[in-house]
Amino acid sequence: MSTPVLCDFLPPPRTGNVVLLMHEVRHALDRLVRTGEATTIDLSTLPMTAPEHAELDTALGSGEVSAMLDASGPSEVRETAFPGVWRVTHRSEEGLTLGRYIEIVPIPEILLAQPRDIAAGLARLSHQLTPSPEQEVTS
Repeated sequence: MSTPVLCDFLPPPRTGNVVLLMHEVRHALDRLVRTGEATTIDLSTLPMTAPEHAELDTALGSGEVSAMLDASGPSEVRETAFPGVWRVTHRSEEGLTLGRYIEIVPIPEILLAQPRDIAAGLARLSHQLTPSPEQEVTS
């Protein structure tokens, strides 16, 4: 019995772009495992047709994690079937696609809280937990 390979599951390539891109993802995932180096592939710079984008979506599959963000327009982050490989799409307020990326990283940076935001959250929480003078008098 032979071991199935990715090409066995992909539809016949239209231009070969998807198979080449999947090899690039594999090499990037290998670098992430070996060295911790993250990679971002900007899909908007690649000459791909709409059917090829759909083919790529099928090849990458779906994982267990997805997140929607609303920062200067909606963004969607989806884990693929390959842990460490993420699809990230940014849209304008009008719904136009501004950027489509494959990120090979433990977690996409857009999902990480920034140090300044964390400090601001701490200040708000501390203020919320500090009793007001009225609460101190009645206690």
